[in-house]
Amino acid sequence: MANSRQDWSVENRPGHLIMRLSKLMTRYAEVRFQPLGTGIAGYPVLNLLSSVGEMSQTQLTANLGIEQSSVAQLLGRLERDGFVIRRKDPDDARRSLVGLTAKAADTLPIINGIMSDGNNAAVAGMTDEEIDMVINLLTRMLTNLKNATKLRR
Repeated sequence: MANSRQDWSVENRPGHLIMRLSKLMTRYAEVRFQPLGTGIAGYPVLNLLSSVGEMSQTQLTANLGIEQSSVAQLLGRLERDGFVIRRKDPDDARRSLVGLTAKAADTLPIINGIMSDGNNAAVAGMTDEEIDMVINLLTRMLTNLKNATKLRR
């Protein structure tokens, strides 16, 4: 039978700790991304486009698992700030493809370095085995919550 606790103290609830960690990681990144002319919200878009290449807004929405309106806002900001460009799809004139600009390609290694530095700061003092355990446990927790809430990506 699955473990079930009813007596979680507020400060020791896994969700609470993960939320605090997420906020701290976001703050860490935002401060360091700002001089680069972008924010943390666009990072998943830039990363996806870097690894997959051009795609439509609909494809971005599906791959990122976030609302279409949120993707539209993100793309608007990223385009305004010179990180993405839209062009007509040569196979379907009704849709546009979104791709990275040279500015994004130049900035993404710096952004990835910032993210690595933040993660390294978060696991400072842990052994490789402990880091692997944290990753495994967090991955299992994500899977558990996706299954519990039927949020499939």
